[in-house]
Amino acid sequence: MFCLMATSCKKFIDISPPADQITTTTVFSDDETATAAINGLYSSMMVQNFSFCNSGMTLYPALSSDELINTVPDANLNAFTANQIPSSNYIVEQSLWKKAYSHIYQVNSIVEGLNKSTGVSVSVKKQLSGEAKFARAFSYFYLVNIFGEVPLITATDYKINSTISRTSIDKVYQQIVSDLQEATQLLDASYPSAGKLRPNKWAASTLLARVYLYQKKWDLAEQLASDVISSGMYSLTALSDVFVADSDEAIWQLLPILTYLNTADGFGFIPYSSSVQPSYIATNWLLNAFEANDLRKTNWLNSNTVNGNVFYYPYKYKVRSGSSVSEYNMVFRLAELYLIRAEARAEQNNLSGAISDIDTIRTRAGLPNTMAGTQTELLDAVQKERQVEFFAEWGHRWFDLKRTQHIDAVLGFEKTGWSSSAALYPIPISELKLNLQLTQNPGY
Repeated sequence: MFCLMATSCKKFIDISPPADQITTTTVFSDDETATAAINGLYSSMMVQNFSFCNSGMTLYPALSSDELINTVPDANLNAFTANQIPSSNYIVEQSLWKKAYSHIYQVNSIVEGLNKSTGVSVSVKKQLSGEAKFARAFSYFYLVNIFGEVPLITATDYKINSTISRTSIDKVYQQIVSDLQEATQLLDASYPSAGKLRPNKWAASTLLARVYLYQKKWDLAEQLASDVISSGMYSLTALSDVFVADSDEAIWQLLPILTYLNTADGFGFIPYSSSVQPSYIATNWLLNAFEANDLRKTNWLNSNTVNGNVFYYPYKYKVRSGSSVSEYNMVFRLAELYLIRAEARAEQNNLSGAISDIDTIRTRAGLPNTMAGTQTELLDAVQKERQVEFFAEWGHRWFDLKRTQHIDAVLGFEKTGWSSSAALYPIPISELKLNLQLTQNPGY
């Protein structure tokens, strides 16, 4: 952050301000430097491929669930596919846990810096505070869904943070909801920069609608989903255009920053040659989930034929590499709001409303209207649509199996040696050694 945002290294040398004052007095001295701090946060999210915010929450849960298989032997990756992750797993430690808490530390620094700053204008402080609260809620949403109880850290004092124990899931969700409620009030409906690369009010509302769905607060989930849908700012687009830069469907995207790459998904999932086996292939369970003539299968999966065998791989992103950036990392998109609302409506016995939302998604996919009619049938239909709409995308399938309590039945049937304790990833052993207040998840 200092390299990106410090305005005068010479002043640091001459004056030697206390370390705990540098951020406030320099990084948050005016609107420009404060905005650079929040942009630095988004850059840090995208600096490493297949880390926490840069496709890591797509790949690893996809391997853990029933979506993808890795074909290149790798002990760290094999552990996710086999659902036997040791607490020493490098990916869990470095790419997930440490990356997430690094982002949270940056957010907490920004929140504290903005609160102390007297040089940042009121309007910019309001905007940046909303973005920071949103980013913290975003990070904790994924942490709590992959690890369960996690330390809830909202300040930068390392002496306190180094001994914090795990916080109950309910309390973590309370913080997530509080941050998102604040963010929806602080952020404007318009985007603060070109494109949809910094979150607005509707991005915060989207995540809050998802959180309410996970908490079974059906009426609140429905209302927020309706708010985003009726905002008029987004529309479902052709399947081939969903994941392009500034897609009409995009609610929030992250800008690729690595040279000669668009997205980590494109680089990691698309083979370098049409004659080689892809590194990650779709399972038969995923392939069989598509109905006949579902355009999502033909648009969002591609295949290589090697030695007479056909291997399908995710093809939502079409660009493997290249310096011309035409695709951004899609985080939130409109289709999710329709399916959130469909599920919430079905749970509240608004069956006609649920059918309407399901059919909206099916029509875009080239499918006839749903045949589901009862509440149970519609809830099953929503989960089926979510499976084929959001495969290999931000852990949706993995989280859906867990929150609907279907994970043991589904993966117990599909995977050899499945254990219910594998629904949570292990707390890294290195963190347990550093902080004796932490405890391990059952089964590890």
